[in-house]
Amino acid sequence: MNSLLAIALATASFFHTTLKSSIPAKDAVVTAPSEVSLTFTEKVNASLSSIVILKADSSQVEKLIVTATSDPARIEGAVTTRLSPARYLIRWKTVSADGHVVRSVFGFTVKPSR
Repeated sequence: MNSLLAIALATASFFHTTLKSSIPAKDAVVTAPSEVSLTFTEKVNASLSSIVILKADSSQVEKLIVTATSDPARIEGAVTTRLSPARYLIRWKTVSADGHVVRSVFGFTVKPSR
């Protein structure tokens, strides 16, 4: 009986949305972005979502204003702070179509301009 419960719980976790792609991409080295775009594996609720840019030490740089897009699985936010060359983190949170809160953090690096 315990093995059936474990299989059911593992299967249920497959139904939660996950981050499919992002701009900037995880671990990318980029010029300072003017926006952050997150695309998920299913529809998300933009009004219950957040995107925050952090310094490598986890101090907040900017909390973006999240907007919905024509793709219901994508959210984005304009970056209004000038990002200097450095390593940054994007901390995001959203609510999937099944009502579950999902969140994660990934990093990217802004390269020096030439």
